[in-house]
Amino acid sequence: MKQILPLLVLILLVACSSKQEDQNTQQTGTASGTMAGEVISADNGYIIENAGIAADNDAVAFSIKGVVKLKEATSQVMIVRTQSTDGNATEMLVLEFPSFAEGTALDYVAGSDKSTFWIFGLNADKQEIMRRTGAVEGNLRLVKLAPAQNSMGLNREVMDGTGEMEIVVSGIDNGGLAVPAEKKYAARYQLPIITLNELARINQPI
Repeated sequence: MKQILPLLVLILLVACSSKQEDQNTQQTGTASGTMAGEVISADNGYIIENAGIAADNDAVAFSIKGVVKLKEATSQVMIVRTQSTDGNATEMLVLEFPSFAEGTALDYVAGSDKSTFWIFGLNADKQEIMRRTGAVEGNLRLVKLAPAQNSMGLNREVMDGTGEMEIVVSGIDNGGLAVPAEKKYAARYQLPIITLNELARINQPI
């Protein structure tokens, strides 16, 4: 009996320690979401040529949900959509950059007007959330152009812009949606390049 009692205590301590580790892992998972080890493709976004992120006083050529506003410009805009952990919200990263020049590397700093992050969805109180939030920082590499694997249903030869990104969006105020406080994009991308007019015509989700 004297030998069994210490063994039972040891088993109990190990079980408690394992449970605490599981809780810590779950808590960390709700704080940060990472998109890594995969290719961001046409299922998750596109690059819009001759477009820029519209400021308040700019003429708006196209808008998503009336809030993500784009203007005609000599630059290009990359849009990457991801889903929240419960599938009830959409996260949208918007990056503006000069025309696609192979081998170019770009840096983004918090507060820049060349990058935005948005969240859309219904929270637990059935309130519709459409919010710009978070600070976008990191870098984008433009590697090469190649024939698109997904033509987006367009009747022309579409090119993909391919490259790599390491972007972190911090300080996200989720408004009650299942969106992490920090979102990381450490991935390659292969996105079709389309025009503003084509973006208005194709049937794309948020």
